[in-house]
Amino acid sequence: MAGSLASDDLVTQVLHGKQTDFVPVAPSYEGLGPLQFHRLELNWRKWWHRLENAHTDLLPVDYETYLAVELEIHVDVIERCYPRPAWLSVPHNDTPDEIRGYAIARRGEDLFWLSPSGHASWIPPSRAAQQEAEVVERSLPWADYWDRADNRAIQRAAFRPVHQLSPIPRPDDRQADALVHSQRYDVARALVRRYPDSMPLYTNGASPYNSLEGLFGFQPMMYALAEQPDLVHRILENRLPRPSARLLAERKLGLSLMFIEECMASADIISPKMYREFAFPYDKQAIEMYESLGFRTVLYFSGNLMPLLEDLNRLPFTGIIFEENRKNYGIDLATVRRALPEKVIFGNMDAWFIERASDQELLDEVKRQIDVAGPDRFILSTGSPLTPGTSLDRVKLFCESTRLI
Repeated sequence: MAGSLASDDLVTQVLHGKQTDFVPVAPSYEGLGPLQFHRLELNWRKWWHRLENAHTDLLPVDYETYLAVELEIHVDVIERCYPRPAWLSVPHNDTPDEIRGYAIARRGEDLFWLSPSGHASWIPPSRAAQQEAEVVERSLPWADYWDRADNRAIQRAAFRPVHQLSPIPRPDDRQADALVHSQRYDVARALVRRYPDSMPLYTNGASPYNSLEGLFGFQPMMYALAEQPDLVHRILENRLPRPSARLLAERKLGLSLMFIEECMASADIISPKMYREFAFPYDKQAIEMYESLGFRTVLYFSGNLMPLLEDLNRLPFTGIIFEENRKNYGIDLATVRRALPEKVIFGNMDAWFIERASDQELLDEVKRQIDVAGPDRFILSTGSPLTPGTSLDRVKLFCESTRLI
């Protein structure tokens, strides 16, 4: 397939049931933490250099230049600190139509994206500057969004009768083909061409239950589960994922890995009984749909999963990532492996430990995890995102660790 994003890398092989020469590495949420801040600084630096070379403070941006900068950033990260075959969330770049008319503007030490209408969007120069801006944002009137309910959104989510549309129309292949040819995946194509069969890309799916916090806010969500279960069920049914033009396009492009986040369903937040009522049946339907499209699904389950292992074993996901042991939950890799013998297990390396351990301590823990879980149906990962203080050299060592022990 021309421009295919398919890869026969080791992560993909394990998730498709194959044995590999060594255990691959796939950190959870690799786009956060140290790699996120490195990309941010690279973006500022590369546009600054282009302004310097052009001897101007206002640089019109054409699509080829924009695409080159995006690709340079990804390649720099991979070559410096994120060695293959560690996986990567599939990049979605802007299209030529979306870039047309934009410019990069400089005012003092600040850079801005300047839209055709004159709207300026600040480009943060560093992690420290980004964090300072986030502190200011948290003081704004809408900054408590995650702690409160949006009543109008709840009404729309509950009473929009998506589930009553029968049959639900499948997106037309022409819609998917339009996305395939839209140039939205040009960076992803370029990466796969540059690193053939060693650049595993994954896309993201949705857990209906996981979306409730963003809709209700945490405390109102807890009240709703206990006091308005019928309302919650209507919302969950309406939020079941269905085939879409994006999903069909990504399958046409050859993507076969899907990451699904489930962060609010653990036994430290809700009871196993509530999990079985509000999360399990909807996750099951969602995962079945994604797998039916040809994706191998990886469920990220944060929090205490130990009382739910029997339930999780009945979900049709291919692989699971779970948190490191914290707060005395007793999360244990060996127990999870015994409970989920046919699933691909992602090791739950402690992100804080990765930042602070010595090189030898890190390698010893990697070896211990492989010995406990076994080398088959196992991928080394992190229980939580890598911490912002983790050095780029340490990220590289972690990604190479299974080849060094």
